[in-house]
Amino acid sequence: MMRNKSWAVLVGVAIVLGGAAWWVTSSRNQASEADFTPKPMFPGLTAKVNDVDSLEIATPKALFRIEKGADSEHWTMPGHAGYPVQADLVRKNVLGIAGLETIEPRSDKPENYDLLQVADPEHYKPVDKAAESDPGPVLIRLVGKDAKPIAAVIVGKTKSYPVEGKPGQYLVRKPDEARAWVARGMLDAKADPIDWLVKDLIKIDRNRVAEASVRQPDGETLALVRAPKTDKDAGSANFTPSEPLPKGMKISSQYDVNAVAGVLSWMTFDDVAKAADHDFSKATVTDLKTLDGVHAVIRSIPAMDKDGKDDKKAWITIAVTYDPALLKPDAANPDLLKPDDAQKQVKEAAARMDGWAYLVPESERRDLTRHLKDLLEADKPEDKKDAKKAG
Repeated sequence: MMRNKSWAVLVGVAIVLGGAAWWVTSSRNQASEADFTPKPMFPGLTAKVNDVDSLEIATPKALFRIEKGADSEHWTMPGHAGYPVQADLVRKNVLGIAGLETIEPRSDKPENYDLLQVADPEHYKPVDKAAESDPGPVLIRLVGKDAKPIAAVIVGKTKSYPVEGKPGQYLVRKPDEARAWVARGMLDAKADPIDWLVKDLIKIDRNRVAEASVRQPDGETLALVRAPKTDKDAGSANFTPSEPLPKGMKISSQYDVNAVAGVLSWMTFDDVAKAADHDFSKATVTDLKTLDGVHAVIRSIPAMDKDGKDDKKAWITIAVTYDPALLKPDAANPDLLKPDDAQKQVKEAAARMDGWAYLVPESERRDLTRHLKDLLEADKPEDKKDAKKAG
């Protein structure tokens, strides 16, 4: 039936649904040819980038501030206990805003701002289901000393991302001006404050681990050691409980066992706080010792939501030390660090993590709090028969 609809009706439906409505010709409001001449969005701002003392960022879901440290090299986020911010990301966005060039005008009518995602963040309303999953408008204010404003821009829809040094294209608007623009530049305007924080904790590949253990608050302990290698084993080591398995039981998933030893392979976090703000006296303790001398102790406690209910995540602390007594050199293991590199890793990681607690996702909590029973299943006689037939 749609085939019988006129082209005009099709375009009308597309506009109502918001699918590509912000690219249609009508949104240009019949701008003159002169309006299409590329020009700096913030003339003279490049000369002032070193004067930027803080960034104020507003999104439909968050409002946060980033401040320059006393040494002018480091940046922190006061709203997250002064945790370090990625200096490179700050630099990229400050320079990116200064370098924005407007290349094509868009609508100057407020009723179109939600389509372009350049509305003031506090008033923004997604136009459809697809838009609900977008970050929405990101307002970035560059502020100098004594709270003196330097520049501000609302970054909306992304037309194209920067690739291999080539600028991307974005829908943008100055908050005190009506006209929206397509601008080109190099931005990475992240809407989630956590994405601005330094995310490096410590990376300990499973293949470096000699042994791992999980001690519950009641003293129950799961101890794992490297399993003897077989001809079928690929590069990474497998792990097994150090004690014989209960009679009639077997490992249910080698992946789950290995995940305990490899829990610091790609550790990430959803939030951060001062460790002193949480009580770790009844924590579950996960202990990792590596073949190259690194000893990591991870304490974890259940995280609670605003209503005091367990939200399935965990708050953790990570303490790392270097112990030469742990060294077991293995020339065949390419993942092991040299002693100097292992000590450097520990020193740098400790400087980042000491005194901080991290909120980790449910999957990390699960691997940090495993019981032996979580890793076992009944060893059924029919399984052995099937194994013999396969052999």
